[in-house]
Amino acid sequence: MKYNYLIKESLRGFNSAKLSTLASVSTIALSLIIIGIYFFISVNSSSYTRKIKDKVELEIFLQDGYSINELDSLKENLKRIGGIKQIAFVSKEEAIKIFEKEYGKDMLEIIEGNPLPASFKVALYDEYKTIEKVEKLKKQISELGFVSDVIYPKKNLEVVDKNFSSLLSLNLIILIVITISSVFLVSNTIRLVIASKEKLIYTMKLLGATKKFIRSPFLIEGLIQGFAGGVIAAVFLYLLMEFVSGKLGEVNVYVEIGKSFYILIIIALGIILGISGSAISIRRYLKFEN
Repeated sequence: MKYNYLIKESLRGFNSAKLSTLASVSTIALSLIIIGIYFFISVNSSSYTRKIKDKVELEIFLQDGYSINELDSLKENLKRIGGIKQIAFVSKEEAIKIFEKEYGKDMLEIIEGNPLPASFKVALYDEYKTIEKVEKLKKQISELGFVSDVIYPKKNLEVVDKNFSSLLSLNLIILIVITISSVFLVSNTIRLVIASKEKLIYTMKLLGATKKFIRSPFLIEGLIQGFAGGVIAAVFLYLLMEFVSGKLGEVNVYVEIGKSFYILIIIALGIILGISGSAISIRRYLKFEN
């Protein structure tokens, strides 16, 4: 197979069907933009949910009157409980400083002495951040000596428990549907380009050309169209995400993958869409034995 011929034939396709080619490139770019935007919405919603979950920790309030040895003993008992990742002690003096920082000195002026208890702040492993497991931990800890109360952000954890798994599943399903729809849309658009060359395909069949020989220029053309659509989509999404990042700095627009890698992914997806669309579209014109 002569590669020079295939490349020339592929490039010739752009001149012979400019309008259809433009429509194909635009469709690929639009499909990638839709996929890209939904991907970022999906990832940032999941990221926001994980941030809520990361902030879930137990606060163990202690009774007064404990000794240093008893405090150390309590800490050792806490370490033996499964699911506890890290323990930080907050003394009464530190507690009053935190209170002053959050609510100001005015609130302290109407309070005599230091009514705030000492406490342990306990970080948990992710797999233990469910209502059921946290409630079990709470019950275990409450039975230890000098523990007066155990609290945690129950409402936040309930929201995460109910929505996190279903959110991931829904996002995955929608992303798959969008991707499949994009392939279908792109293949139908590319079919317009191939349809304009139906006579050429028929002539090549009569001359004894193989399916591979006929198909190859169209696949290369699809690759070029996909690359062009990917570049357009990557530039648009890059500018859009930079704008969003400027307005909402906390949004993780690049999902920690880096800008360059993100652009390469978009372009690679464009090439895949272009080749897939061409491969699907050319099949109906290659129904002959060879």
